[in-house]
Amino acid sequence: MSASRKELKMGYNIDQHDYDVRLRAARKFLKDGNKVKVIVNLKGRENDFRNIAIELIRCFQNDIGELATEESKKFRDRNIFITLVPNKVLQKTQEPPRKKDKSAINEVSAGV
Repeated sequence: MSASRKELKMGYNIDQHDYDVRLRAARKFLKDGNKVKVIVNLKGRENDFRNIAIELIRCFQNDIGELATEESKKFRDRNIFITLVPNKVLQKTQEPPRKKDKSAINEVSAGV
């Protein structure tokens, strides 16, 4: 499976629900093994609020948590972005508990 790159764009003054939708999409993409590029576009006078946009991207990265690591970032131009790469180690550690749960169900049904 080849990893593709997905882009999520948002404004610096994004609403909480819209933010949650993009966060959910990013988690899904990362779990599927895709890279995610989070972009905040600043137009005109919005460039004065660059610090809010950078804080938004850092908050997004914190909300993603251990699911991904930062590959690259650019906080200079009008397009502020960060590229997140999925952590392979975490995906492997999440799979075995599912298998254990299935075997635990079989053991319970066999014991009854």
